[in-house]
Amino acid sequence: MRLKLNPRGIAIVLSFIAVLLALESVFSEYVRANILGMDADTAPARLLDLFSVNLESSLPTWYSTINLFLAACLLAWVALSKRFHKESYSAHWLGLSLVFFYLSIDEGAAVHETASGPLQSAFNTTGFLEFGWLIIGVPLVILFGIAFFRFWLHLPPRTRALFAAAGALYIGGAVLIESISANQYALDGGASFTYLAIATVEELCEMLGVIVLIYALLDYLSQRDEPLVVQAQTQPLAEDDLKLGWSYSLRHTAIVFAALLLVINGGLLLWGVALHDPDGADAAPYQYAVLIDELAGRDVTITHLPGVFSPTDDLARRTAAALQAGFPSVQILSLPTLNASIAVASESPVLTTDSIIELMELIHETEYIFYDAAVVRAILTLP
Repeated sequence: MRLKLNPRGIAIVLSFIAVLLALESVFSEYVRANILGMDADTAPARLLDLFSVNLESSLPTWYSTINLFLAACLLAWVALSKRFHKESYSAHWLGLSLVFFYLSIDEGAAVHETASGPLQSAFNTTGFLEFGWLIIGVPLVILFGIAFFRFWLHLPPRTRALFAAAGALYIGGAVLIESISANQYALDGGASFTYLAIATVEELCEMLGVIVLIYALLDYLSQRDEPLVVQAQTQPLAEDDLKLGWSYSLRHTAIVFAALLLVINGGLLLWGVALHDPDGADAAPYQYAVLIDELAGRDVTITHLPGVFSPTDDLARRTAAALQAGFPSVQILSLPTLNASIAVASESPVLTTDSIIELMELIHETEYIFYDAAVVRAILTLP
């Protein structure tokens, strides 16, 4: 059997998966933000995170990484073909392959997100440049366009149009829509459902941009009479039978996949609602989770206290007293606007005025109530 890989069919399948993953991500983010809580650590919440396009350790990120790597491989194939036939611009094709190979690494390892924090601190960026990597990302895109402009003009008209569409989708998502989501992040003081929805559109544009590029490359190889084929020694099938089988398989696979996601979503939603405690730790907002993550690396014990700490709250006092019995220093930090408090227990005081101010800047909060170790000891001695 000699089965040709249909560029259009492959692009349709990849696009269908991308759109389905984006819709699934919006559902997951909505449930996390409005039902379970952004920092919920229950099993349903962790399973929903697997479908978020905005997290690195997720199925959509894995899917994007594979597509970027596939694009890099196809570009390398064209580069080798150009070099074998001693045609011009083989170096440009190889350069594009290396660029997309790096992009696949970046997608999987979040390289640019790692650089974003230091750049934001160095240049004190906010608003549309809240994510600091955009400072160097935009100039790099401009330089890339200048370097590959003549190469793009050299392409056949059909391939040139597809490359332009792919670039518009990918760069429009990675730069333009990301800057909009960055501004929303700054306005909301952190992750919110609105921000996550915008970020999902950004990721979808990037995925579709790469898929259009994959289609353009497969189509270009076909034009060069270098089609991708799968060969096997078996009973040959008629071309009409192959097309019918492909259509049948795609349609039924899509139905089964969508039905499976629907069942999983319903089960996770019901499970999450059953486990969710609106008065417990899972109700703590995103900023509170970030605060705990920052303190967790300082060799301390952190305990959540319900609501804003009050010296007259018996439960809060008993919790603080239990910590006081095991640690020389117990400090309490309350965030009234978030209706959250934490007790930080350690061998010696960890929180200072300067460190608290830094933490407040990190989570974009201006109001807090701080009880130092001496104040906590005094409170616990009250009748």
